Amino acid sequence: MNKNAYIFTGEKYMIKRGVEKLKASLGIEYPEMNITEFKTMPKTLDIIEACDCVPFLSPKRLVIISECGVLTSKGSAEEAKKILSYIKRMPETAVLAMCSEESPDKRKALFKEIQENGGVYEFPAPNAAACAGFVTERAKELGVKISLKTASELVSIAGCDYFTLENETAKLAAYCGYGEITSGDVRTCAAKSLEYNVFELHGLLMRGEAERARRLLEEILRMERPEGLIGLIARKFRDMLKARSMIDSGYPPSKIAALLGVSGYAADMITKDAKKFSSGELIGALKTLADVDYSMKSGEKDVDFALSEALILIYGLRRN
Repeated sequence: MNKNAYIFTGEKYMIKRGVEKLKASLGIEYPEMNITEFKTMPKTLDIIEACDCVPFLSPKRLVIISECGVLTSKGSAEEAKKILSYIKRMPETAVLAMCSEESPDKRKALFKEIQENGGVYEFPAPNAAACAGFVTERAKELGVKISLKTASELVSIAGCDYFTLENETAKLAAYCGYGEITSGDVRTCAAKSLEYNVFELHGLLMRGEAERARRLLEEILRMERPEGLIGLIARKFRDMLKARSMIDSGYPPSKIAALLGVSGYAADMITKDAKKFSSGELIGALKTLADVDYSMKSGEKDVDFALSEALILIYGLRRN
């Protein structure tokens, strides 16, 4: 088998970039005639027909499957066998790129064959450090400067999403006149993610700043669906409940951070907030949020009013 079959799996943006790099490396002429892309999983016969087609005035022909379901554990074992049989005799002029955001089943013979004789590229979900590095690299490509600290600030505001960060970096590059992107530029121009807004809302409510919290809540609900907001607030209370239980059990800060799966700084913030609630209050808060979620989905109450009422109840607006 020639090295002409590839698997790209994991984070969507990196899959896209990996396929673009593959395209560039092949030197394909007349891409509109020599690149075939299947958005969903095609029949094996369609794959074979696309790969067997002779390239038009080009050394290679590229066939891309954007959602290659046969790679996963749920995919058809029979179809995977057919593709495996074909790629062993696929013409040298054809290159097959199989993509899947879902993790591939590494036990399948198809995966093992391509891993051994083709190319497998796995892209993990982005973390804050990787995203900050991505921003600095993208800024450099755009001809602007940004410090790692400012890049990290952008990530904390815009979120860990490569597509969003690419757009925000380009926007900031234009805003700063292609000079240097500053912290002030980020705070002025960057679009705030729901996660960041929930972080800010939580902080305001914990400090008892009711009016500012109300305005921010109204702003969030104008832009976002309430389900996402309720889910993120509930996650904060689940983390605080876990931390409260560990505090009560005498766990040291380092162990709390490890069990929560967060940095030491983030764990300190969670435990500081958790100490302002009893376990019973935290459990009650989660029940209240679940009730609001049910009321919203059943249409029993006005969502905005029910959520505002619930937040006043669970935070108490008297903590500092």
